This record gives sequence, structure tokens and C-alpha cells, in this order.
Amino acid sequence: MDNTGDAFNAAVAAELRAQRGRIQMTIDTLVRHTGLSKSAVLNYLNGKRDIPVPALFALCSALNVSPHQIFDLAERTLGAERVPGARNDYDLVANETINEFPAGDDADWDSA
Repeated sequence: MDNTGDAFNAAVAAELRAQRGRIQMTIDTLVRHTGLSKSAVLNYLNGKRDIPVPALFALCSALNVSPHQIFDLAERTLGAERVPGARNDYDLVANETINEFPAGDDADWDSA
């Protein structure tokens, strides 16, 4: 795999396959519930194609699992440190605390 995005996509596909196995849903049933073509579903689940967001939501809905659960499981599989922008990367959170300015340097907050 070329990059972390490819690895994450493969991990998401693996989690979708695992969920399909857990609920024992056939590919044909999954195709019927998603409205996606059989070849697209197979390509997504086998990691041969990136999964577009609308397709991910359709697959998750049909598999009775939320996208965030699939992402959480995929992050754990890869190790969150390998996933750019993972939820535990708090440096990416803007205005994380209300006390982000040193004492006396919060003029913008005072006039807001």
C-alpha cells in the first residue's frame, strides 16, 4: 500500500466484511439493501476501490452499524498513530479550551 489512506481504506473494508460476517448477510442481500451494483460492493469490500462517503453510509446502514463505529474499529486495527487526523490528535482541535490565551492576552474574548 502506498500511503496511510490506502491502509485505512483497507481497514475500513475489512471492518465492513467483518460486520457482514457477524450478521451473516449475503452479498446479494447487501446489494439489494444498498442499491449499489454488485461489482461496486465487491470492489469496496475487497479494498480494490476507495469507498465514497455515500456508499459507506449505504453499506453501514444495510449492515446495521454506524460509520463512526467502523472508523473507530479501523483506527484501532491500524493503530491511531498511523491515521492522520485521528480523533485522539488533539493538536488539530481549534479552541480546545476557553483559557487558550495567557492571562491578560484575551482582548478578543473580552470584546466579543
